[in-house]
Order: sequence, then C-alpha cells, then structure tokens
Amino acid sequence: MSAIPVYLFTYNCGKKTIDARKFLTNFCDSLPDDVADIYVFGLEEFCSIMNGSFYDTSNQFMLQYNELFMTGLAQKYGHHDVRFHTIGLHHIGAIGIIAITPYPLKFSRLKFGGSGCGYGFSSMKGAVGLRVSYKVANKSVDLTFVNGHLAAHEGEAQYLQRNDNLVTIMRSLDFGDGYGVLKPNSHTFIMGDLNYRTTKKYTVDSATTKELLTLQDQSLVHTVDIQNLVEKYDELYAGKLRGDVFTGFAEATIDFAPTYKFNVNTAIYNSKRSPSWCDRILFQSTYNCDEDESGAQLASKKDSSNHDHLPRVHQYNSIPSILQSDHQPVYLSMTIPFQPPNPIVSTTGYLQVLPSNVPRRHSQDSLIFDDSVTGPTDIYMKPTKYDYVIQTYVRWFSDKLIGYGLFFSTTRNGRLYALLIVLAYWAFNHFT
Repeated sequence: MSAIPVYLFTYNCGKKTIDARKFLTNFCDSLPDDVADIYVFGLEEFCSIMNGSFYDTSNQFMLQYNELFMTGLAQKYGHHDVRFHTIGLHHIGAIGIIAITPYPLKFSRLKFGGSGCGYGFSSMKGAVGLRVSYKVANKSVDLTFVNGHLAAHEGEAQYLQRNDNLVTIMRSLDFGDGYGVLKPNSHTFIMGDLNYRTTKKYTVDSATTKELLTLQDQSLVHTVDIQNLVEKYDELYAGKLRGDVFTGFAEATIDFAPTYKFNVNTAIYNSKRSPSWCDRILFQSTYNCDEDESGAQLASKKDSSNHDHLPRVHQYNSIPSILQSDHQPVYLSMTIPFQPPNPIVSTTGYLQVLPSNVPRRHSQDSLIFDDSVTGPTDIYMKPTKYDYVIQTYVRWFSDKLIGYGLFFSTTRNGRLYALLIVLAYWAFNHFT
C-alpha cells in the first residue's frame, strides 16, 4: 500500500494516420520494465477538426488508438502473467484520454470530465479527464488524470490565453462529484500539448532560435545544455517561478530536446516556429516531507533511494524516434505514494497556496524549493452553474456549427448536399 507505479504518455498526433508498426517499435521501448499499476495515454489532434466535431466518428479513431496501446503493452509484457484491461476512454473534439491497467479490481468509481475553451467554447482547445479510485486493503485514494490542448502561437497575449485556458479547465472540468481538477484525497496529473513556447516573437535568424537549433545535433548536446536552455527560454518554467501557472504542481527534470515543431517524418525542426517544449507532464507536488534532501532527490536523481511518503520519478523523456507528427511524444514513469498530497483547493472551493517540497528547478545542480507566500487566493476552482451551461450546451452547439461548416465547405459530399439544399430552397420559393 506504500507506492503506486504509474506511466503517463502524451502525444499530439498532428491529425496524421499513425503507422502502427513503426509506432509500436519505438513506443514499447519507453515502457518501464516492471509492470505499472496504471497506464494513461493522452492524445491531441488524433483526428481532423471536422471528425472531432462528431462523437461517433471521433470515437472510432479513439478505439483504434486503444487497440494500438493494448497491442504495445502486450508486446512489452508478453512474458508476464498479466492481461491488460481498458478501464476508461473519453474524448471531446480531437482531445482524448485512455486508461489501461493489468489490475482492474484495484480500480473503481470511474468518473469522466471534459472542458472546451476553443473558439466559442468549442472543443478545438480544452481538456478531458478521468478520476478513478485506487483501493488496496480496504483503503482508497483517488487518481485524477487530465489531458489538454491549450491555445497556440507565440506572443504575450497567447501566453496569457494559455494561462487563462488552464484556470478555465481546472475549474470547469466537472467530474460530477462537486470538484473540478483539484480534489482533496487525490493525486493529480496534468499533461498534453500545453503549447508553451520559447519566444514571444519568433524570427528565424534570432539568437534564441539559433541557440535552440543547436539541439538539432544530439551528438553534441549535453543534458546540462538542455536544462540551461529550459531555464533561459521556456515560458512554462518562467511562469511557474513567477507563480502565474501550476501553483502546487511540479515537473521532473527536462533533459530532452524541444518536442515541437518538426518537419513531418523527419527529426529536423521546422523553420516556421521556434523549437519549444510544448508537450509536458506535471503532477501535484504538495506532499509531506520531513527532510529537504529527499525532496531534492525526487526531481534531480532518477535512481534516488526509496521514500515512501514522496513520489519517485524514474524517467521523464521524449521519444524522438517517432516521427509521424510535427510533435514528439513525451512520457513519464514514476511511483507515487499511497498517501495523497495535501489539498490545494479549500473546502469553500478556492485555490490555496501550500509550500511544496518538490524542487521547481529543471536543473539538477540548482534546486530551489517553493518558498513563496502561502495561503488562500481568490481563484475559485469548483465547477459553477455557468460552467455547466457552457460545457453542456454552448460547447455542443459550437462543435456542431464548426463540424457542419467544415463538412459543407470542404468535402465533396458536403458541397453537393449544400447545392441540393440551395436548389430545393430556390424551387420552393419559385413555385409556391
């Protein structure tokens, strides 16, 4: 009951059809050697915007990805006496999440949530989540997993929009238990194409771009170089230091190259964008800790000694050999304690700032801890009636409007139907 091994994976598929054989060869290498208790897969742009606007169509894509992940798990752990079971699958638009486990009897009370924050509150941007109860020896703890796709592009306005997207998602993603993303007695993970960039104004010949493009040749790159560039340029890292975003959350050391934007089917960065760490996985970090050294070991040493009251990061990395999108997948293998972190949402629903014993630095040599002012904030984090109306009715209408608009304007059948409707309308008015 002291530890729960988990594996998380996020991938922006770029609306591309995945070559299963090529994908599985590289995906299986990222899986931990020991069987985890739960595997959670987040997908963004797993189908086109039009297909994502219609649930039955997009669901077929999700079922194909579920089969793909099940096949990969079976290949990796075929020598183990385990069978894998999908315990959760949910999606809005082209954003999806899948949970698979070899131990389905350990999990119960599965809940889903979805929140759109795209144009007109559509599902073009937003997040999906699942919350499940993990039970051992008549004791239980919740696990909350969220996969999102935030606003794109460089610029200060876009950065602030991403921050606003996060607040909206964390409040309005309703699991039907009175809480949004944050809940007491729950471990919480947020992943996805968070879209944080490395420059506010991109130019191909800027010093920033040239320095980041040095990461193109992996044979010349050291992990310390990457960590220094994260600290120097990454918006999300800077925002966390200032307290703009992800209060109470931590991220393991980034020692992999930017995962966006690549020319498809190559490992060459696309010159239209500054290379950025868009694809990320973070976890709530307000765990109890008795000694600073154990907290430092959490994020800085992958082979840290066992501390049952703290999470242990085993590997946080990208999969640069998967080239079928303009993004590269990112995965996190870690072990979390059974005891959940201290809650950062108060009983009244407001975000509260707690000290974190998990270092906020990405660098292994310059760790700092969250010593900011703690206490309650005025940021409300429980779903409201307004959120219910927006996510139940407005999002549905916006998705259908976008979906049918694209169908009638971009497809051959759609244009034919539109012509027939116009002719029928003309004939009705002409002959009546």
